[in-house]
Amino acid sequence: MTGLPTNKKTVDDLIALGGAEPPIMNSPPSQAIIQEIKKLYGDIYVTGLSYFFETQWHDLKLDRGTPPHHSIQLLLNNQPLMGLFGSFVEHISQPRADHKYASQLEECIVWGLAKLPLSTRVRGWPLPGTLISPNPIPSLDDPHEALGRLQVFEALLLGNNSTLTENPLYNPIVLGNLNTSRRNEFEFWWYLAELATRKPKCDLQNLRRLLDGQENRDFLYSLAVLREYSYHWNPANIEQQLPSQLAESDPRCRLAVAARFIRTAMEEGTTNVVRRFAQLAYRAYVHPGASLPANAAWRYGQESD
Repeated sequence: MTGLPTNKKTVDDLIALGGAEPPIMNSPPSQAIIQEIKKLYGDIYVTGLSYFFETQWHDLKLDRGTPPHHSIQLLLNNQPLMGLFGSFVEHISQPRADHKYASQLEECIVWGLAKLPLSTRVRGWPLPGTLISPNPIPSLDDPHEALGRLQVFEALLLGNNSTLTENPLYNPIVLGNLNTSRRNEFEFWWYLAELATRKPKCDLQNLRRLLDGQENRDFLYSLAVLREYSYHWNPANIEQQLPSQLAESDPRCRLAVAARFIRTAMEEGTTNVVRRFAQLAYRAYVHPGASLPANAAWRYGQESD
């Protein structure tokens, strides 16, 4: 968890709705299992996490000279995550592995891996505002931007259960000379964070112009749409209730498209990370809708503007 009060729903609660109970490991993984964990992490999850959060921070290094905030030891020293990862490796190695159970375990692992940047906060490394550097542009593996993007994604998943109130990301306005692609990246995440913290004068249009045809941004934009419009209409059945010849710009149409995108991403996402995050988003806003607002207008048959 990322420090949310216990009376608030967490991403762990969304994972639990999937039905998987993470096994309890009575002993640490063997060296053979640890080597397989390293291989899976490097071959599959680094790529997925790096692509989703648009940061190279997750590419944890094996070199002894690597700074402690960017070492593979952050994973290897995380005993609960390593135990869970070890159970996953053993399960998928079985001839008749239960694929549904494996995907549920993988959700726990992907979220646990996504949370690794929390170590930069726990260990007290300096915040962006205290860094002294002749180059104000964050590095590709900047730990604070990685942590901030995790917090923004969590806030979108949790909706009104989120306690994120301040934008934790670098403001692209104050950054130095950036190429168009990098500036679009920073602006997209900045506006996403503004939306997640419900800052005034921030709307979905700021995000739409920065999608750049990237799957992760399409996913995050769809998640933001679900969070933004789920007070007015039920994402679970919005497609069945759309009037004919509805304009694409109509919020109901955008909500239907977003819900459909999330459903499709659960099966057809290009990485394991996108597919597992899509499962969480689906539970949050479509079924059973754990992050939907309890006072949503559609719950009481009220008309929305």
